[in-house]
Amino acid sequence: MNTNPDNMQFPFAKEALEGLDTQVSQDWNREQLDAMHMQFVAQWRQSMSTLVPAEIKILAGDMEMKTYEAFVLEAPSFADIQVFEIDALQTLCAWSFDARWVAAAVDCLFGGGGIIPIKERTGKLTHIELGIRQRLLATLATAYEAAWQTAYPIRLQTLRQEQQLSSLRLTSHKDLVLHAQFAIHFNLLELRVDLCLPKRALDWQTPNASVKSSETSGQPAGWSRSLQHQLYAKPVDSVAVLCEKELSVAQLLSLSLGQVLPIDLSAPVRLMVDGVNMLSGRYGVRNGHYALKVEHMNQPPLAPNPQDFEGATSGQYLGSLDMPAQAQTDLANAAKALSQLDQQIQKSEGDV
Repeated sequence: MNTNPDNMQFPFAKEALEGLDTQVSQDWNREQLDAMHMQFVAQWRQSMSTLVPAEIKILAGDMEMKTYEAFVLEAPSFADIQVFEIDALQTLCAWSFDARWVAAAVDCLFGGGGIIPIKERTGKLTHIELGIRQRLLATLATAYEAAWQTAYPIRLQTLRQEQQLSSLRLTSHKDLVLHAQFAIHFNLLELRVDLCLPKRALDWQTPNASVKSSETSGQPAGWSRSLQHQLYAKPVDSVAVLCEKELSVAQLLSLSLGQVLPIDLSAPVRLMVDGVNMLSGRYGVRNGHYALKVEHMNQPPLAPNPQDFEGATSGQYLGSLDMPAQAQTDLANAAKALSQLDQQIQKSEGDV
């Protein structure tokens, strides 16, 4: 990494390196991230060279810890921004690319040398450009995951594409983020790449937090992180209930192929996660795909504590559940009758 302020290739101010807050610098290991980023650019350049027929160089610039508000203000007004989700770190990260990077890669793929200046594209990409962009992002994600593998295994899941940071709510404005800068060279064309990673994603580097959590749980910190990663990576089944229709048995048996059932879309739409009503929202379309806009998050019902019913009678137990009064009375009488019948059977067996 180039950390000499007098010899920097990236436009970070000298004061950013000299006046960095001492407490903040102790909360993250700069040397470790430097090594990871150097490994990342080496692997990314190798993967990119197999995809794009050009002389490719990828340089790692300086890193700075700043507020998210400052990062947005200093960022270019228009860029190709890709948001990734990092499940293991429970956060999001954003990669901001020069808006010309896909066009430069396409130009090289079709025989161009990247010497002619490529204009910025503010419109939608073509199908060919979208396919090439997806492959470029795949090389980045694979290289970045490999660089983190020895320190903290992560997976980058593509989430969405943006064009302006002002419309991206990655974190709150006052939260600290890590701003890491890179540069891609397609032959003679230099393109800027910025990484924005919330500081909370680097909490695993803090030794005090790891020691405290391991002492509290009685397990090594590495075991806890591995268990947490596996827990959050566990897939669940989610089903959006768009409509519900009540039919009688006769109507159900009278159905045949080709018949049409009129339905009404329910409002709001319920999202069931493993059979539990977790979310509700509105049905619509986003970026050409069917989507569900979350408007309300439901609290899952709490399971009853078995200790609360120790020593309670059947009527008391049933009364604690959400049941009609008449149903509770009928079930209590049925339980009492079964108990009397059991006593009579035992008595008659004793007489015999």
